[in-house]
Amino acid sequence: MNTSNNEDLTKRKYRKDIGLWGVVMLALGGILGPAIAYAPVYTLAYAGPAGILAWPLAMLMIIPIGLVFAELGTTYPKAGGVAYYPSQSNGPVVGALNGWASMVGYLFVGPVIVFAVVEYMSFYYPPLYNNGTLTYLGIAVAEIVLVLVFAINVMRIKHMGEINLILTVITLILIGVVVITLAFYFKPSNLVSKSVGGFAPYGFTGLFGAITLTVFGYGGFRQPIDYSEEVKDPGKSIPLAIIAALLISGLVFTLESLVFAGAVNFAGFGIAPGDWAAFFQYSSPYATISKVLVIPALVIIAIIVALIATFKDGVIYYGSTARVGEVLSRDDKFLPKLFNKMSLRGVPIYSIILVLVVTVVLVALGKSLATIIGIMVDGFLLSYAPGAISLMVFRKTDPDKKRPFKLPFAGVLAPTAFIIANLLVYWSGFSSVEIIIPLDLAGLLLIIVYHHYNKIDVKYAMYGLWMPIYLIFVLFMSYIGSSFFGGINIIPFPYDSLVFIIVTLAFYVVGVGTGIRGVQYMNKKTADLQKSAINE
Repeated sequence: MNTSNNEDLTKRKYRKDIGLWGVVMLALGGILGPAIAYAPVYTLAYAGPAGILAWPLAMLMIIPIGLVFAELGTTYPKAGGVAYYPSQSNGPVVGALNGWASMVGYLFVGPVIVFAVVEYMSFYYPPLYNNGTLTYLGIAVAEIVLVLVFAINVMRIKHMGEINLILTVITLILIGVVVITLAFYFKPSNLVSKSVGGFAPYGFTGLFGAITLTVFGYGGFRQPIDYSEEVKDPGKSIPLAIIAALLISGLVFTLESLVFAGAVNFAGFGIAPGDWAAFFQYSSPYATISKVLVIPALVIIAIIVALIATFKDGVIYYGSTARVGEVLSRDDKFLPKLFNKMSLRGVPIYSIILVLVVTVVLVALGKSLATIIGIMVDGFLLSYAPGAISLMVFRKTDPDKKRPFKLPFAGVLAPTAFIIANLLVYWSGFSSVEIIIPLDLAGLLLIIVYHHYNKIDVKYAMYGLWMPIYLIFVLFMSYIGSSFFGGINIIPFPYDSLVFIIVTLAFYVVGVGTGIRGVQYMNKKTADLQKSAINE
């Protein structure tokens, strides 16, 4: 009887089924999702031809963040780790806010994914999508797509990984066909001619907006971290996967933007020459340009690659969301215990069901990808930032821990990663910030659940008060900052960004310092309790 129970417990754990190529394709598959069909054109809509530069610039900005999580994920492999590390390094207040930010960012991915799938379908069946929003029929189809994604996620991770690997390879091949074909229609004058607005028709504002948008694509780099408990050799696989995925996807996105800008015919699209912003209205820009250039086969390929890439991305992110929910329940104690229950296949089944229920509601209430993409991107960024603080806290409080990958120059790269993640939130504009900050602050309510399982030590909780104060600063700064980013221009550009960077760096120092003191306080308290128990 006992043997049977032990075997059952073993089965109900995460299974290490993902090898090196599997985790590389997981990261790459997470990046090359719906972004491949929208984002390279939307960066042009933000910045004109200068939007091409957004991809390599953003990649350089994201790499330090990726390397921070590479060390965390290989040193402390934890499914849904993004929601785990700040809770352990900075206590329940930071943990609640960061964990909730992670869930918010991930939960909005589901609607984005299924909206994108249906919008692509509407290219051939227009009744699904009308005047920039999904119709009731479109929403119904989106819900069906969501159920299919759910069905794949209840499978064993090994099988889900195999499906993703195949779909990612197909995606890369088809993207290559699109890029090479459009390259034959490339006109260099499209990038610099005054007749189309020149290289940077929207100036700095446009370029910063375009850089922020790239997170919609690059954000997938973190998938290996969220699945790290299921990776066979995380110390070797995860850093390679993150760097390889960022470099490959950066090249793909840059080429996509370049060939579209060079091949575009404004008259064929029915828009005024140089009106790059008009491309925001196209739900399938690569299929549309293929139609304008009269390349019927490429129209079909563009739609197929968009559908495959988007559906694949939905599968990956859905699983990540469920794993964040599971770790919020299992280790952080911010969600009820029910959500850390595992199925015999080694997946967090009740957390997967929770994601389905919430996403079904969000899809029913939503209208289009454009209505929620900004909220999703900022949710991602706000959950990225505390990881840099966690890394430095763990370096000080757990110095003897074996680190398969150790971030070089961490004293410089960790604060750089923290600043970049938050600066991208600021650059996203007040219209997004005014929604995401209050939404994230609502995460403090998770402390009620936490207190039920772990009676809060008030002194320990105080070490995390810097986090809500910082979020309020971000909101306030976004409001009074440059009109470039939707503020009232009390502090004009570039001084607003300079002030933001300086204050953010100060909060980084506070976050690391209070995190170290908090961990040391709890370690001492635990040791004193153990000593008292022995004496008794």
